[in-house]
Amino acid sequence: MKDPVVKLHPLHAILTDLPIGSTVTGVAFDVVADMINSDRWRFAATASYGAAFLSGTVTALVGLWDYQAVPREHPARRTGALHGYLNAGALAMLGLTVLTRTRAAKADEAESTETPITGTQRILPLMALACFGPSGWLGGEMVFKQGWRVTPAEYGEQLEASLRKSGDEERINTAHAAVEQYDREHALVP
Repeated sequence: MKDPVVKLHPLHAILTDLPIGSTVTGVAFDVVADMINSDRWRFAATASYGAAFLSGTVTALVGLWDYQAVPREHPARRTGALHGYLNAGALAMLGLTVLTRTRAAKADEAESTETPITGTQRILPLMALACFGPSGWLGGEMVFKQGWRVTPAEYGEQLEASLRKSGDEERINTAHAAVEQYDREHALVP
């Protein structure tokens, strides 16, 4: 099976902006709804969470597809699993948010009364958003530190394996030391 990569761009990385952006938008709409006591803004928030859930589901499926290509011995395998678990938790929270808010809205229509959202309905999207931070960090770890889906890193791994096979450990160690030194000297927070 082919990998989810188009012109050397991984689809999973491209899609991640949609659920994150929709969740942030939903939280902003909730704040506006609270400030002006507006059911329309509350509906917009719920719709944004629905968009986040749907786009997040597609993003997760593409991420799982990409994860299948990570070799079992590659360090990105474990990191990718943690990344996936955090995102699955965020998706579950977004799904519960949409489900409970939609049910509450239908009940309100039947009774012709307005019921404010519950504390759980308010906190779940915030918790989902909080999961996206460490999950994004782990995604960056996979790419920037562990070299997953970075073409030069994949070539570098093959070159390093070839050098090890020929017994040229010194060149490998020199290259690793140079990268570590660069990181210490140039990273904002090494």
